[in-house]
Amino acid sequence: MKNLLIIIFVLFIKLSAAQNPAERVVIYMPVRHLSGSELLHLEYNTQTTCMVQVQEVPNAQAMDSIPAHSPQKIHTKSAFAQRWSTTFGTTNHYDLIYDLLEEYDFGYYMVGYDVISNTNAKGWNIKTNINGSLLYDKQLISPQVKIGYAVCQDNIGNKYIAGVDFTDVNTPFVVKLNACGEKVWCSLLKHWDFLWGSPIDILINGDGNIVVLARFEDGDEQINQIYLLCYNPDGELLWAKPYASKTEHPLISFAYGTKLYHFGEDYIISGYCYYPYPDNPNHVWLRPLFIGIDSLFNEKWMLPFGVADSIVGEAYSAMPLNDSVIMGVGSKFRDYSNGNIRNSLLMFFNHEGEKLGYTRIWGDSIISGTVDNTMVEIESINDSLFLATVVIGPLETGNPFGEVVFDTSGHVYCAQSRPNTRGMSDMIKTFDGKYVIACAVNENDMDHTDIFLYKINANLEQDTLYTQNFVYDSLCPNPIESGDIDMTNCTLVQVSIDEAPTPEEYYKSLDAIPVKAYPNPADEFIKLDYKHTEHHQNIKLICYDITGQTLHTEDIVTGQHGSKINVSGWGSGLYMAVVTSGGRIVGKTKFIVK
Repeated sequence: MKNLLIIIFVLFIKLSAAQNPAERVVIYMPVRHLSGSELLHLEYNTQTTCMVQVQEVPNAQAMDSIPAHSPQKIHTKSAFAQRWSTTFGTTNHYDLIYDLLEEYDFGYYMVGYDVISNTNAKGWNIKTNINGSLLYDKQLISPQVKIGYAVCQDNIGNKYIAGVDFTDVNTPFVVKLNACGEKVWCSLLKHWDFLWGSPIDILINGDGNIVVLARFEDGDEQINQIYLLCYNPDGELLWAKPYASKTEHPLISFAYGTKLYHFGEDYIISGYCYYPYPDNPNHVWLRPLFIGIDSLFNEKWMLPFGVADSIVGEAYSAMPLNDSVIMGVGSKFRDYSNGNIRNSLLMFFNHEGEKLGYTRIWGDSIISGTVDNTMVEIESINDSLFLATVVIGPLETGNPFGEVVFDTSGHVYCAQSRPNTRGMSDMIKTFDGKYVIACAVNENDMDHTDIFLYKINANLEQDTLYTQNFVYDSLCPNPIESGDIDMTNCTLVQVSIDEAPTPEEYYKSLDAIPVKAYPNPADEFIKLDYKHTEHHQNIKLICYDITGQTLHTEDIVTGQHGSKINVSGWGSGLYMAVVTSGGRIVGKTKFIVK
């Protein structure tokens, strides 16, 4: 993004001392999707290239301090006559949204940042009503800069936000906020064998666990870079696993995920990577990337899209067309003298990872005079029409955002450009079949930015306001006020990625019910703690003495986490507690009675 400070980490191949540094080719990798493509090289030689990561953080030129946080410091405005668009921001700040969701009360919740300089920035969470008017906002307060990148919500109003702590080596965090916006827990995940880590997307799976799509930089070899991290609702890291690993796919380089989806039984990651033509494995090209993952989080397939068709480009998002076909959207480069000019690209594949075809959308077929264009976010209108946010304009790079309505043949029915917008685009389809979009918009100086939130219908017209009253945040007993979220007390999880359980190990562990006894030795009562009972039926507890005589039996309810047993009448000695599920022993422990 223009005028944002770029923190650079050198990540790839250490060239020998004899090599001339001036001959190195430097590749810049953007974080998520930018409106321009100035930082992204389309090809490189793996034997002579140094890869560099860029991270969007505050501008270093403005060194003033951020004003005291209060709603009065935020300027907002609504658009013309009963149709709404809203901006949020503080003048001469860099304000930007990373992710957006529709809440249970039909308001909107956004996570992003408010920035003056690289040392003076805060994560910024904003809640609006159904018409985009501010209800409250929260800033993430910590000695270190912490910024939320992605947000999801469970069915009882808890929000889970994944973001980055910019301290030394950038560290991913996940924070849980209750229905009142209060911090329940915060977990920092520091992998000492990685130089840089960032979450990109987040969702809640069918088990109620939080799954985070993340990217890590693992040094020169860049073997594993795309990861899924799974947390339980209490913030415990359950497992971590790499995907599109160079161990299984030796030709892949610098894989990056942009979105994580749950389609039917499968999880799908969209993104991009560098991948060669088969005849020259040392010379790689930018490719759209899709990864298929089954319900137990095993990698089913990895698809660098369009290698045989000479497609050079990226995939940003995807959606299912039916039970078997998925459509991804993104961009195709390289057919102009300036290779960084893009055309929007529709990519079709199935749940087996087989490429079914693609459709390229030329600029003039959208709006006459269009040069650079690329689809970013996609939603359905009906079974045959779709709406996408798109970077679109007459320039080679740096064009504003807009929207297009199209079908799977690539025919564009209508298009709209939003002048002065830039940065990233996030879109959701609302409960009433409309579309809410968030991106950045230039301030008058064409340097600083505000957050631009607007709602449109399928004709790309700004939507009308709701005039009836809505009750907001009803799951919280008291009104939520603007303020700060203290992020200083986050639990630091320091673990090597190789030490974290894999999904296979985690799901295998669910077959057992670990049992813990305390106090041990006991005199009057013994307490038993259980894990994983929610995954079992017909559970029984049996306590034996050393002769095998049964002293206690008890039915354990699915989901029960403990028992308390009176042992005051038992003789002193050693005892065994055994837990069975369906008649099979799944857990046991020994304890002593004084």
